[in-house]
Amino acid sequence: MRKLCLGLVLVMTFCRTAHAIDLSIKDPVVSNLEISVNASLSATSNYYLQGTIRSQSSSKYFGETQNNKGDYIDYISSPEKEYISSNFFFTDVKNATWSGTVKLRFKLDDPNYLGPGLYDLKLRRFTGGSTSSAGDSNILTVSLAAVVPTPSPSPSPSPSPTSTPTPTPSPSPSPIPSPKPSPSPELSPISDATVAGVSTEIDLSSYGSSPTPSLPGVSRKAPSLNRSRLKTVIYIGVGLIILSVASFFGYHRYLRLKGSDL
Repeated sequence: MRKLCLGLVLVMTFCRTAHAIDLSIKDPVVSNLEISVNASLSATSNYYLQGTIRSQSSSKYFGETQNNKGDYIDYISSPEKEYISSNFFFTDVKNATWSGTVKLRFKLDDPNYLGPGLYDLKLRRFTGGSTSSAGDSNILTVSLAAVVPTPSPSPSPSPSPTSTPTPTPSPSPSPIPSPKPSPSPELSPISDATVAGVSTEIDLSSYGSSPTPSLPGVSRKAPSLNRSRLKTVIYIGVGLIILSVASFFGYHRYLRLKGSDL
């Protein structure tokens, strides 16, 4: 009987102690990416607080909680004891009660923030002597309207047009002038050469040309005459003819004169 009474006393004492710790939040104020709540704690000792945010369509918690130094600390599901006592928000309980404002915020690029919608918010309390939570506050539903920016697709660089090399015009070969055949000098027949009163007609049109045997199917090109050489030959030939004619007539005159003397 005494054991039963002792057990009932311990249970009542435990239940009274458990009901004596009460953490509640109210009056959420959303300002862009920041959320402020009024928190109150009924307890005989101090606690460390961590805020959590979760979409009603997801089970993933996220968010950041501002500590007593003004720094925002990311949500961690299983923090270490030293990390809790160094970074989490600390309550200063006096006369078994504490109240204050706790600030939370979130990031638009957080993968657990799903855009505008309804989200659940609550606070977790830690003793600092364990990595496990010692209890949670009530849950508040807040409407978050921040829009997740859609990343604009980076424009793909347009391929630069491949420049086709302009073909360099090859210089057209200058036409090789066909050699003009040198005009064969026409030999004018020397006519009416007068030597010592005697008119002698000399035909030199065929001078310097020799008959060339022509082969069937083979054409030969007439050799070109050197004009200066031709003139020299003509002058020599004419001189020889004049000298021969003069000698001839002189010899006949000599014979005539000798016959008359006899």
